[in-house]
Amino acid sequence: MNISLENQVVVITGGARRLGRAIALECVASGASVAITYCSSADEAAHTLRGAQAARVSSEQKIALFQCDLTQTPEISRLAGEVSATVGTPTALVNNAAIFRRTPFRETDLEAWEQAFDEHIATNLKAPYLLCKIFGDLFLQQQRGAIVNLADIYGTRPLANYTPYCLSKAGVIMLTQSLAKALAPHVRVNAIAPGTILPPSEHQNEADDVATLLARIPLQRLGTAEEIAQTVAFLIGGPQFISGAILPVDGVQSLR
Repeated sequence: MNISLENQVVVITGGARRLGRAIALECVASGASVAITYCSSADEAAHTLRGAQAARVSSEQKIALFQCDLTQTPEISRLAGEVSATVGTPTALVNNAAIFRRTPFRETDLEAWEQAFDEHIATNLKAPYLLCKIFGDLFLQQQRGAIVNLADIYGTRPLANYTPYCLSKAGVIMLTQSLAKALAPHVRVNAIAPGTILPPSEHQNEADDVATLLARIPLQRLGTAEEIAQTVAFLIGGPQFISGAILPVDGVQSLR
């Protein structure tokens, strides 16, 4: 299915690298104008911007970067206005930005445990919660809009050494389902629950070698960032009767 995002203005948080970069490039290639937020990855954001500009299918598409620390409420509050003034009135929000840090219970003292909880909740749950409020209000005024949250299969199938992360993603799942009701009928809210998509980088899961990861995936391969990005485009521009869905993109990993 070829998804057209023509006349859409998509806001993508954490769009400088990895999944966020792929989502930005897919949305642009599908015809959308795109607002890409980043926090500290300025060089990677500039690289993504150049790639997105090259992927445009129309000279009318606008693409811009926005530096934004999503743990700071005032910065979140100003984002919608800046996007509207620079790229156009937003029609879709993709909550992609997240942190993923190992926090073994038995090896972590109380202070570090509290810090890990605060950091994961602030970035992975509170920021999407506030962004959904700010952009959701705008979408309700327009009587049009779509929100796609990046959850995780580990929001329902917890990892032993990543409790704060798993808690935050479980919250994203409930946020998605609750807002699908609260923002209906004009705004659709869905989530993607990726499995193991990219080769492990820093702070990755207990078994870092690819062979061990593949043994957990019935489809016998890692997913790709492009497959997540295509799913995002589908949830924004595809069938308009899908809302409240938590869509696993995991090679059947969540059913093991």
